[in-house]
Amino acid sequence: SSNSPSSSSSSSKPSCTANPTPEVKRGSSSKKKDDKPWTEERLAKAKRKRIHARQEIIDSEESYLTNLTALMDTYVKPMKQVVDLADHKKMFADVKSICDFHEIFYPFVKKSSDIGYCFLKYADYLKIYTEFINHYAGVIECLSENRKNKKFTHFLKEARTNAKMEITSYLIQPVQRIPRYVLLLKELQRYTWPEHHEHDNLVKALAKAEEIATHVNERKRQIENMTKTLEVQSNITGTFDSLIKPDRKMIREDVLIKVSSGMFSSMKRKERVMFLFSDLLLWTTTAYQFRGKMSLAAAHAEVSKKIDLGLEISSSKELCLLVFESKAQMESWIADFKAGKEYAKKVRKRLMEVRKRTIDSKRGKAHTLVMEAFKTLEKDRSSAGSNENLENLSTHASETGGEISHSV
Repeated sequence: SSNSPSSSSSSSKPSCTANPTPEVKRGSSSKKKDDKPWTEERLAKAKRKRIHARQEIIDSEESYLTNLTALMDTYVKPMKQVVDLADHKKMFADVKSICDFHEIFYPFVKKSSDIGYCFLKYADYLKIYTEFINHYAGVIECLSENRKNKKFTHFLKEARTNAKMEITSYLIQPVQRIPRYVLLLKELQRYTWPEHHEHDNLVKALAKAEEIATHVNERKRQIENMTKTLEVQSNITGTFDSLIKPDRKMIREDVLIKVSSGMFSSMKRKERVMFLFSDLLLWTTTAYQFRGKMSLAAAHAEVSKKIDLGLEISSSKELCLLVFESKAQMESWIADFKAGKEYAKKVRKRLMEVRKRTIDSKRGKAHTLVMEAFKTLEKDRSSAGSNENLENLSTHASETGGEISHSV
């Protein structure tokens, strides 16, 4: 049911057994009001559009819950038989909580006449998504480590035959959910006039969703990047170190010609799938069999003078010569290579700052220990007591990372 501007100002109650809609003051939203007048024509259009926008929220919630249930039934629950219990809890504790919540939330939204109120009522529960986001890097790293286990990889292949998606495709959906809520609520609010009984609750619900989405969006790119990296890693066969690093950025994947030197100075050209990361260049066969990698920490790229459309990526120890299909493709690759290098440089700088703060903190603790030792020495003048205190101090300092000499 929908109230037009000419309807009674009394609010409808949500058609569910939960608490009634909170009393709100009309027009109390802190958002800037829509100054465009609500003409009969605009109102009639809004009523039609609003039905669709409202149903889209319900359909989206149903689809999302279906996927969460599939994740639980196809991957999460059966996986208890193939992974360590501690790893299972680390990977899926938040997923189970999210699924449990939406099993309650979906029927509530479906039956309610006030979707804004539904989101307001359960806004605090949505904060579980911030926990999921904060733990996501650990989830991906744990998945990556377990993929070294043949029993685990066999389980994933078997589970995939009964699932619509890879496990990573399911796991990324909670990351995308809160930003999706923001879009859905904005669309519904767009077609809700100020006098409508849902209006003010919608405004408040949208503000709550945007608040949570701010935190999610800060990590969303990093999370999607880690998920993509894990998918790349799972497709590559052969022996190589894990590609999963929170500070590693997946940039692009291309099929290029890699040129290598053969016997008698001959040049061998082979088609290779080249994966460019911010700190690493990795290549495989077109069947994704691992063939090599190259650290880009001290590497630079230079257009080849020997081969047309060739690019030399070199460091002090290695040289990789690639051939592109066109000048545009090569220039695009070089631009991405430079952007990746710049990203890696910023990451290294940030890590050095964190490391410095950690060292300074440890030095501060060591300095405190020294001062406490001097106070103890003042109280106990005996030689044996002093030596004992200094021995204890030295041992304690070494445990906390400080360096204290007995010559103090």
